[in-house]
Amino acid sequence: MSKLIWKHLVRGAVSLIAVGIIVGYLPYVLTSFLFGIWGFSPSGWFAATINGLLGFVLAIMIMSTVFILLRPRRDRYLQPIVESMRRIGSGEFDRARLDEKSIKGYSMQFLSKNVNQLAEELTLREKLNQEFISNVSHEIQSPLTAIKGLNHILRNPDLTSAERNHYLDIIEKESNRLSNLSTNMQKLSWLEEINPDLKKMSFRLDQQIRDVVLTMEYHWSRKDIELSVQLQEVQCFANEELLSQVWMNLLDNAIKFTPSHGQIQIELSSTQRGRVVTIRDTGMGMTEEEQLRIFERFYKSDRSRNRQKNGSGLGLSIVQKILELHHGQISVSSVPNEGTTFTVTLTNGEDASNEK
Repeated sequence: MSKLIWKHLVRGAVSLIAVGIIVGYLPYVLTSFLFGIWGFSPSGWFAATINGLLGFVLAIMIMSTVFILLRPRRDRYLQPIVESMRRIGSGEFDRARLDEKSIKGYSMQFLSKNVNQLAEELTLREKLNQEFISNVSHEIQSPLTAIKGLNHILRNPDLTSAERNHYLDIIEKESNRLSNLSTNMQKLSWLEEINPDLKKMSFRLDQQIRDVVLTMEYHWSRKDIELSVQLQEVQCFANEELLSQVWMNLLDNAIKFTPSHGQIQIELSSTQRGRVVTIRDTGMGMTEEEQLRIFERFYKSDRSRNRQKNGSGLGLSIVQKILELHHGQISVSSVPNEGTTFTVTLTNGEDASNEK
């Protein structure tokens, strides 16, 4: 406990004892003096009642006096806090910070500390919102610029049929990018607003992963990727649709960044930590800096390559959010030009309670 708290506790205890003595002893002295002058000898319960009422009135008077005397001081310390809240309300988060050292009183310092924390959190949220808007604008502007330019080119009557089809294919590709971006943004927004009480059911996790692998067969087989699958028979209690999206996104990433004739390994095991899924590829890999930012919205470790592959930079953000809703974890380890491994852990706690 800090010295400041001890100081306030000692002051409070001394004040309480002083007020108790005044409220308890002074009425007794006063009534004894008055009864002596009047020659009145009341019974014990009557004297106790009179003393209690006088003590109550005296306590109210003392509290009111202290409140009135301390009001200017309290208002002096409260004014900057009110002004800070006003600035927060008007969106001036960077100007709302209070100097906690200049504010006296434990309660006022506690309040100012929480106001500063609120201002910092809102400043960070505003920064993230501005970055989000900037990233969305950038991602939308690129395909729109391409579509607009190609539209002008298609007006040229001298284009051959092959050239025209080529430009139309590019327009279709950029349109799909816009559509995927919109879908992923809606998905992420829905995940952030969803009730934590997801609709869950028990299902075979190994079978789900195997179905995802078969669904993506066209994509990894056309690149002649050697795909190894080692799955223990594991039961899972989760939202089946959302968890399927996790494996779909992670496998899609592995296929996307693994060159032709590369390798992808998928393993599932049940450990004391929970259900552990690892997806390992022999792709381009990532630097340590890229690994730290890979789950940020719209972050692309290689923008030119990602753009060629129609990436929106939201896939891993969606994966992380889905796992958070399931109290799961995801980690990444990677070496440039050697490959990347994503490890997903789904805790046993909730599963065990629902499988009995």
